[in-house]
Amino acid sequence: MEKFIFSGILIATLISMVDHRAPLPQAKATVVPASKYQLSIGQQIQLARIKKGFSQKYLARMSGVDLEEIIAIEKEGVLPTVNNLYKLHDILGGGIVINGDSIARL
Repeated sequence: MEKFIFSGILIATLISMVDHRAPLPQAKATVVPASKYQLSIGQQIQLARIKKGFSQKYLARMSGVDLEEIIAIEKEGVLPTVNNLYKLHDILGGGIVINGDSIARL
């Protein structure tokens, strides 16, 4: 019984020593420019295609976008038309972001 009383007193003493009004230390937030790490549209399409296990040829056949255009979008950074972007977005299941805004159907 004496052990429990001593433990309770020790815990109560330690708790009373802590200043509960003081804010907890916070890690300093570092702001990283989004453009530094943001993937291009072509890189996002290529990454989503690889995650799905699609070849460029299969993606072209499923989406109706020319194979040459998919290659140009992924490798050369050519911007797809809005219609082709939506086709690719639908087949790949989303995940394409432009300037921080994800593509959505209107």
